[in-house]
Amino acid sequence: MLLFIAPVMRSSVPVDDIYGGGAQVLPAAAVAVVGHVVVEMSLREVSAKTERLIAMGIMIALLGSVLGGWLARTIARGVTGPLLEASEVVERIGAGDVTARMPTGSAGALGKLAAGINDMAERVGLTQEDLRARIAEATAGLQREKEAAEHATIAKSHFLAAASHDLRQPLHALGLFVSALAQSDAARREPELVSNIQSGVNTLQNLLDAILDISRLDGGNLVPEIERFPLGPVLNRAAEDVALLAKDKNLHLRVRPTQAWVRSDRKIVERILLNLIGNALRYTRTGGVLVSCRQRKDVVLVEVWDTGTGIPENARQEIFEEYVQLDNVERDSAKGLGLGLAICRRLADLLSVPLGVRSRPGRGSVFWIQLPVVPPASADESVGIDAARGELADSSAQLSGTVLVVDDDDLVRAGMRQAIAGWGIHVLLAADREEALRCCRSAEQAPDVVICNLRLPGRVSGIALAQELQREFGNCGALLIGTEFSEEIFAAARDAGIPLLRQPLPPGRLRAALQQMLPIAA
Repeated sequence: MLLFIAPVMRSSVPVDDIYGGGAQVLPAAAVAVVGHVVVEMSLREVSAKTERLIAMGIMIALLGSVLGGWLARTIARGVTGPLLEASEVVERIGAGDVTARMPTGSAGALGKLAAGINDMAERVGLTQEDLRARIAEATAGLQREKEAAEHATIAKSHFLAAASHDLRQPLHALGLFVSALAQSDAARREPELVSNIQSGVNTLQNLLDAILDISRLDGGNLVPEIERFPLGPVLNRAAEDVALLAKDKNLHLRVRPTQAWVRSDRKIVERILLNLIGNALRYTRTGGVLVSCRQRKDVVLVEVWDTGTGIPENARQEIFEEYVQLDNVERDSAKGLGLGLAICRRLADLLSVPLGVRSRPGRGSVFWIQLPVVPPASADESVGIDAARGELADSSAQLSGTVLVVDDDDLVRAGMRQAIAGWGIHVLLAADREEALRCCRSAEQAPDVVICNLRLPGRVSGIALAQELQREFGNCGALLIGTEFSEEIFAAARDAGIPLLRQPLPPGRLRAALQQMLPIAA
């Protein structure tokens, strides 16, 4: 029960105050309480009404929750679900599944979205199929081009192999003829003519060697064969090959002896040094060329010194490019082709060894290559196909003895006979195995040395024929000549202990080899 009590009061207001507008405070005696108002109110009705209001609020909240859940479910079914499905379809399309599609039953904006996604998927599929077809076509075209390139490479290799043999044979014979001509009376009467012929032969040989070297490097057919070997014989052989060039130009060519052993590819190192020495001789007018070695801890520096014109500092890298010649604007073939140093650089890169040059213009140049040093081998190991020959051969010494030349090429046999006979040697000639045996059996004296071509008629191996002649006519010396040597030939010659000489064979190299096997005439 609630009880409210309020007093009822009476007050007197002066009349003049009504019109005077003054605000006067009445005295307390002028205000009198005349009674009280009492209001009595029951709490039961208030509580009931409050409960009704709370119940109505709870019902409204429950109804709102139900309505909100229904609306959320409706929206999820009509909007969120299709959007999630569209996201999944787009994700599948992005992953490469161009067959993914959305249902097209929706109306309004969602229907347009589904139609757009399906259209996009169809276009992506068509584009992908087109790309696949183009890629397949391009791949087939590339495969055809690859096969054509491989066939061309094989044909090129076969052509170069055939051309190498067919060109080296007459060039080898031509070099021997020129060597014989240089020793004849004609050379004394026409020295300039003989010198020009020799220069032409040297140019042809350098051109052929350069073309074959570049071809092997471009085709990746040159694989280094790393082994340990003495450096001295390699330096001597390289110098012997260009000794005639030094003699023709009245230049001094000297090789300082070395006992160093290195680990590398013997043939590639010799080719690099041959190019460096030949290049130094071509660009040196007076003085000479010195080949020397300097050992530094675990490496040896092989240097080729010349007294040529020198190289400007800004051109010391340019000279290692192909067809670059600083002092040959007129492209005189006698000064080389501009390939020697480029081949040296590529061969050095193949061996992974440093190659460089130091030069002082007007004073000369020093080309160098650095090789890893290894301990010397035993005496038995050091004897092989390319045994050391010591100093350069004496080109003025006359030799003696008998040499049998077995070669199926008429020009090579004739060139061998004229060149070797000029050195004071008795020469026997044979074209095949049967003629070689007949020639030796009918001769008054067995040959001291047999020079045999690797390729003979009737599929006869030059190695087998040399061994057969050694067995029948005593342990005579033997030399094998050929244009290209395979690994099997190298291994067979090494096992037989017979040196290999590559055509075209410089007369100086041939004379040096014979000088090691034949006695020098008194």
